[in-house]
Amino acid sequence: MTTKLTQTTVSRLSEEHPAGTQIYDSEAKGLRLVVGKHGISYKHVGRINDGTDRYVSVMIGRTDELSLRSARERSAELRLALRRGTDPRTKKVAVPTIQEALERYLEGRPDLSERTAAWYRQKVDGPLGGLRKLPADRIDREAVRSLHERLTKNSGPYCANGAMRVLKLLLNDVARTHDLPPNPVTRGVRMNKEQARDWAVGPDELPQLWRGLDAMEDRVRRACWLLMLTTGLRSTNARSVRWEHLEDEGVLFIPRAKSGRRFHLPLPRFMIQELGEVRELTKPLESQFIFPSATSKSGHIEQMVRLKSFPYAPHQMRHTYRTHALEAGVDFQSVTMLMDHANTHISFNYVTRAHLSSHLRECQERICARFLTYRGTNQNPPLNSEL
Repeated sequence: MTTKLTQTTVSRLSEEHPAGTQIYDSEAKGLRLVVGKHGISYKHVGRINDGTDRYVSVMIGRTDELSLRSARERSAELRLALRRGTDPRTKKVAVPTIQEALERYLEGRPDLSERTAAWYRQKVDGPLGGLRKLPADRIDREAVRSLHERLTKNSGPYCANGAMRVLKLLLNDVARTHDLPPNPVTRGVRMNKEQARDWAVGPDELPQLWRGLDAMEDRVRRACWLLMLTTGLRSTNARSVRWEHLEDEGVLFIPRAKSGRRFHLPLPRFMIQELGEVRELTKPLESQFIFPSATSKSGHIEQMVRLKSFPYAPHQMRHTYRTHALEAGVDFQSVTMLMDHANTHISFNYVTRAHLSSHLRECQERICARFLTYRGTNQNPPLNSEL
């Protein structure tokens, strides 16, 4: 039964029709009145545009609680949702806040180092603190644009860019499971120009670096510095290597790098000899770590920091290795593999590191030989040095 409904006619329908009667509203397509034993309710029925061609029925509310005008407005909303292919009966999952998004992201990335996870938290708790409790779908372009400009002015361009990168990452992660508008960081923020730090120790300063290394009284810590310099390993990976990771022929297994990958790294003969000396020095400690520490909770050296007698940063060794590797004539692709950097070139994905072990060792020897020329001696021990 189709009727042009008014608020007055709705009020007396229960008296005129028996329970079970459905009355169609001629003014709002899909809106129906359902007469029950104890009252009348509004209901919307429509076909969902999701390819299944099925009908969906949604109860809107009772006539004694909802006006006809409100029922028609809700019916129009439901009709639009069905046209879009959305089932309005599906319970909506709340969009996570930025703080919740961070926790969810970190939970799904157990491969991240503690330092990286702490950096993400610092950005959310600090520069992004004002957005922390907002649901991801409520963050707009104007908010992030003004925040980036304010951070640039008060905290500097690098801090502002870092905060925006974390926000962009979290919003993209939420968008994997929720319908969000285009990422406001991508659309609304013009990142500050950044200049890469030139940390590499140049040829003029390398002799001084060697003097600082050779003068170190702590020979275990000195060997850790040497490992970073002659292989380009990150500080975290270098400090935590175990004796069981040192395989035959002087190949060092890295169980987990920053990239989340594991890889094998051939060591130069000079470094193999240095580790042999470290083994003799640390035998009384009976530690599983190559660079043990009796005072750290982890059991290995915890920090490598600048000293007055050795004013270089740990990551500076990695920059120095990369620069001098290229100066030594090692091709860029080989340097990329030795440093475990990502390479997006499609042909690079077909290269197997294991098949290049001999080539990579030759590259390591060439790089190390270049470093040793600045030490004043270039005495490389034989490859079969006892470890």
